[in-house]
Amino acid sequence: MGRHLLCALDNDKMIKLTTALCLLMLLAGVHSETPQGRILGGEEAANDATPYAVSLRVDNAHVCGGSIISASKLLTAAHCLYRDGKLIDSSRISARVGSPNQYAGGHVVNIASYSIHPDYDALINNLAVITLNTALEWTDRIKAIELTGADEALPAEGAEISVAGWGTTVDGVSSFRIRKINLTFASDAVCLDAYSDHDASSSFCLAHALKEGTCNGDGGGAAVYNDKILGVVNFVVGACGSRYPDVFVRVAGYSDWLQEQLLA
Repeated sequence: MGRHLLCALDNDKMIKLTTALCLLMLLAGVHSETPQGRILGGEEAANDATPYAVSLRVDNAHVCGGSIISASKLLTAAHCLYRDGKLIDSSRISARVGSPNQYAGGHVVNIASYSIHPDYDALINNLAVITLNTALEWTDRIKAIELTGADEALPAEGAEISVAGWGTTVDGVSSFRIRKINLTFASDAVCLDAYSDHDASSSFCLAHALKEGTCNGDGGGAAVYNDKILGVVNFVVGACGSRYPDVFVRVAGYSDWLQEQLLA
């Protein structure tokens, strides 16, 4: 990656990081030596393969991924809603739904408001729920995806987990279509080796081959297992596609808060 990208974190939050971390953000005005584009590896997804996935946009430019969790609610990462350490006004945020193309197709929907997890701090509790101005209408390409419940066990080590997004590619060529890849569930020991603050109740890691995995622009997207959101893309350790596993927020650890947001 050339340089570690620590996007828009306040200094007091940065000191809590025990390793060099790369946030999965692609925000206007944030520059690095890393080319912006799509998920490392994987392949272009079919038109109707990820009907829950949305391109989260600021000033109509893609910044992060997100997921439809009800007709009026989207799930993403809290860090996606910050610019230069400050929350972005909801009037500047929109989402493209119903299209694998981040530039065209589907519908661009406006945002009424958003809710950041109350205990969000740097990479911890990195979740946000967005409320749309108007409810979505379901089609083959626009569908909600269920959240994994608090009582559901984590997958076995080595289980395949699907991740999709419009983040950076290994060759640096920007893709207009969403890409999808299967990563593998990593053990707690592997996750702790990469990320010393790992807590299995609120995070998990997915292993991958070198030069594969999530990267800039994929933050906030979903890790899907058994047709449910298992986690939200949080960050990578070191550089995109490094030997370390990628780190995700475990949504089951936030079931109560997420249900409150769905009912709000």
